[in-house]
Amino acid sequence: MIGRWIFVREAGMTRRGWLALAGLALLALIVLLPLRLVLGMAMPENVTARSVEGSVWDGRIADLNVGPLPIGTVEAGLEPLPLLIGRTQFAVSREGFAAKASARGLSHASGTIGLPDGLGQLPVTSLGFGDFSVAMDGGQCVSAEGTLSLTLASPGPLLPGPITLSGKARCDKGALLVPLRGAQGMEQMTLRIAGDGRWQADLTLSGLPQETADALRAGGFDARPGGIGIGTSGTF
Repeated sequence: MIGRWIFVREAGMTRRGWLALAGLALLALIVLLPLRLVLGMAMPENVTARSVEGSVWDGRIADLNVGPLPIGTVEAGLEPLPLLIGRTQFAVSREGFAAKASARGLSHASGTIGLPDGLGQLPVTSLGFGDFSVAMDGGQCVSAEGTLSLTLASPGPLLPGPITLSGKARCDKGALLVPLRGAQGMEQMTLRIAGDGRWQADLTLSGLPQETADALRAGGFDARPGGIGIGTSGTF
């Protein structure tokens, strides 16, 4: 009797019913798709994390790093609308920082990231984003907007305190270029990031007292017209 009932139920399933059942199974698979799996396929190799948990739509990434930049532990989820044009984009956020990230770059980033290890030879303590966006294509910067800011710990004992510089981002000869200036215009830095992740930063300080300039030169700065400066570089 039980076998006959199962046979009748199967015989009664219409083609539309089987398609609906298959659609529900596919929907369940998509909803439960692990974030770890999609993130591993969609993000560049320099993106690392201690752990990735949850579904692709609502997950958590612990100790996220983009190259040497420690983003921290973030909530992350795949955005459905960009999928309609074939683009994989994630919304990531934590207290004090939010952005949209894809393999092509970053968009609408706002907030602050601490840099405990500095930036090369520069004692940069934090990196700030003001509605910052950059898009790369074929290893070339194709669009950039918004602002970046850097806070440097005092580079010498004779300077009064931290230095904050900020500037507008733009593309220049295929690289991301951000000319930054301090509030008084006496501190200037040029930050250039190429599509392959190589970056260069050049800091110039002007208008310093002679004894302060001499102390900084002894610490690695070099003399420049109107001031002193130091350059450094690395790879993201």
